Amino acid sequence: MSPDQLPSEHLRDVKRNRHGRLSARQRVELITEPLATLMLLSVPLILIAGRYGPAGRTVVLALVAGFVITIVLRALRFSRVKLNYRILFAERLHPRWMFWRKTVLTNRSGEPFRFDQRLSRKTKIKPDQSLHVYYVEAAGRRILLNMTPRDHPQAEHAEPSDSFTYAGGTLYGD
Repeated sequence: MSPDQLPSEHLRDVKRNRHGRLSARQRVELITEPLATLMLLSVPLILIAGRYGPAGRTVVLALVAGFVITIVLRALRFSRVKLNYRILFAERLHPRWMFWRKTVLTNRSGEPFRFDQRLSRKTKIKPDQSLHVYYVEAAGRRILLNMTPRDHPQAEHAEPSDSFTYAGGTLYGD
């Protein structure tokens, strides 16, 4: 793949996002996000509870039911989520090894937009570069779905379509 081409996964996501919809990959990542942490925290409890016969099995079944309820509630929440589109700018860039840092972009007036979570791969961007940005807001957090440099040769694939607002998306013109 040449450097002038966007990764195929990124293109698939953008093609869905530009019509106001989440891609299947994005939906699965949003729904299953807390499960790894929940499972990591509950494995010791499952191991301990397994030694206590029927009462232990009841605890394990309650944990599994909790996982299922978590998945169902998140699926319901993210089935109604509305996508947002903005043109933002990369002002300060963190080195790639600082993966724990939150992504912060700015709008034209310099107002910072902090993204608590990022579903897209790290994109190579330059300081003060203009970006097409799709994100969702859920539970008081901004989740970055993807961003594409506006000067990229394939940037026309990232512009919102006419059906974006019809599907419930929000275009910001700042």
